[in-house]
Amino acid sequence: MSTENWAIRAQGVSKKFGLTLKQSMRHGLGDIAKKITFHSTHSEVLRKGEFWAVSDVNFELHPGEAMAIMGVNGCGKTTLLRMLSGVYAPDAGKIQVKGRLGSLIAAGAGFAPMLSGRENVYVNGSLLGLNNREIDGLMDEIIDFAELGQFIDLPVKNYSSGMYVRLGFAIAALSRPDVLLMDEVLAVGDLNFQKKCYDRILQLKRQGTAIVLVSHSPGAIWSVCDRGLFMNKGHIQVAGPVEDVIRAYDDQNARNSAKSGTQFGDAANSNSETASPAEYGHREGGTGDIVCHSVRVLGEDASIEREEFNFAESWLIEADLEIKTPLEDLLLRYTVDAVHYRYIATLDTYEQGLELTSVSPGRYLFRVKVRQPNLRPGAYTLNLGATTRRLGVHLYYRFAAARFIIKSPADRFLYADPNAVVHLNAHFTLDPLRASESQTTGHQKNSA
Repeated sequence: MSTENWAIRAQGVSKKFGLTLKQSMRHGLGDIAKKITFHSTHSEVLRKGEFWAVSDVNFELHPGEAMAIMGVNGCGKTTLLRMLSGVYAPDAGKIQVKGRLGSLIAAGAGFAPMLSGRENVYVNGSLLGLNNREIDGLMDEIIDFAELGQFIDLPVKNYSSGMYVRLGFAIAALSRPDVLLMDEVLAVGDLNFQKKCYDRILQLKRQGTAIVLVSHSPGAIWSVCDRGLFMNKGHIQVAGPVEDVIRAYDDQNARNSAKSGTQFGDAANSNSETASPAEYGHREGGTGDIVCHSVRVLGEDASIEREEFNFAESWLIEADLEIKTPLEDLLLRYTVDAVHYRYIATLDTYEQGLELTSVSPGRYLFRVKVRQPNLRPGAYTLNLGATTRRLGVHLYYRFAAARFIIKSPADRFLYADPNAVVHLNAHFTLDPLRASESQTTGHQKNSA
């Protein structure tokens, strides 16, 4: 017997599912028949129509540690959590859990809808290994924490999703589990309740509870967890400090966003050859005086086209333009879009000091170098436009002319905020305020 001090241990854990309900039922019935007749089911072998939802997961979690599981939708994180809680049995590998297990995998999971909240406390408490005397001792604390008051005796089928979450969390957390599993359920509650939940989670952690948190919120992960797993297509790609896991998650989201944007743009532009060029309802158009053959984003040395750039790395935009007619006071402009915002930045020849007073017909390579941009990690899109100072329409425009990704920096952690697009370089200080300064500040405030 191992004497290692772990609370959860997963060794080579894998889980497979059928691609369709029919395939799942066929394989399931076959496995049941083999078990009844004492035949081996060979569950570690992938059969026709099956896929690995989780594949070869290994980790240990010790008392008082909190571990995050992150990944985009469909990566296998919830399946792994359900195996840890015992809802699913692994098809390969082994899971061991020491002590009392509390889980909050879905709002209202395990509640009997016709029973009252109080009756469900007894049912769920019993499932957690508490006897009636222990539940009686916790009942007032559970009701107070869940903020249900008189509604504790109302059938839970009449509860809102927030009431479900509050009661479920109160039962799971106040039963003082040795291991607590949570799956993205606290986002339903209001801010005050979320704060109370996080305070309780951190208290349990200090008392020695091992915590596994599945969430899409980098803020929740960063505030609670010490380390984590980043999963992709059922496999663990990153296992380590929580900052590394959040970086991997943000970068994967950026890649997925850029990919889906490209697919949408291609579909929207599928009939661009027959579209009227002067209408802004199309992705590309103009008067016909300028034609753009290509737009590329290159590395700083202009040697190779790239899709991903490191944080604060310089890059170059290159457009192959064909000018059909002589033009005066030509203006060329790029605008930059983020995932949630349009036109967050502009690169303009006139604003940047390049005056194109007279341009003859011909083929040109239009380049602009962006030096050490402060764009935060994420996916971005470039739009190209061309006009003149005395013309009110575009000679040429192309939306989503190119896409690129800014990766998370490896040497520092940028707190992930989806609403921020620019990183401002700043110098912070925190200096004690002297008594004389404090009095002066107070006089100024009073006089104001």
